[in-house]
Amino acid sequence: MKTIIILGGSSSIGKSICNEFNTQGNRVISTFFSKKDLSNNPKNTESIHLNLNDNESIINLSQKLISEKISVDILVSLAGILPGKDLLGYSFEEIDEVMSVNFSGQAKLLRNILPLLTNKSKLLLLSSISAQKGSYDPIYSASKAAILSFIKSFLPSLPKGSTINAIAPGLIQDSSMFKDMTKDRQESHKKQIFSGSLLDKDDLAKIIFDLCQDHWMHLNGACIDLNGGQYLR
Repeated sequence: MKTIIILGGSSSIGKSICNEFNTQGNRVISTFFSKKDLSNNPKNTESIHLNLNDNESIINLSQKLISEKISVDILVSLAGILPGKDLLGYSFEEIDEVMSVNFSGQAKLLRNILPLLTNKSKLLLLSSISAQKGSYDPIYSASKAAILSFIKSFLPSLPKGSTINAIAPGLIQDSSMFKDMTKDRQESHKKQIFSGSLLDKDDLAKIIFDLCQDHWMHLNGACIDLNGGQYLR
């Protein structure tokens, strides 16, 4: 039995990913931010509160995991918020919050649980197509771009044999972000994709599950683009 931590497991995408790992009889720990999120947490998972914009919350989760003396076999981070503002629309506090949730809070957590990682640990962080091509929201794009630099820079500190990678999807079908968009914006995104359709959240869950298997051990410090040809680099 493996111990798997899903940061942001109560999101619509997170639930699909938790369900994918749950079918294997693993111990799945899913973090939630609010009581509303808790009600959405998948069945057969352990729900733990985490606010990546709060140092005390990060420390509390770290200490809980360390006190249990567990080994983190797989950690998938789906944490992210997208205000959808230009720079002038942001307050100072909002800039700090987006950077904390989307990047620095994750880095703090990984710093604290580094002793729980083994030579077989698999870490997978969620970046975005916006990290590479930019977007209307410069803070969101910058926070997701930080993930890409972080995985390469953090890799040498990990136990030999472990892996850390990122995925950079475009808009995900039926995700919270998708549902918040107008029909026109949804269709606009679809038209930019070579196949004419968005990546489904259940298909994304299958991809993430597969990327966390041992046959991908030579994929390390890399970013997998999952944008359907919307942006090529």
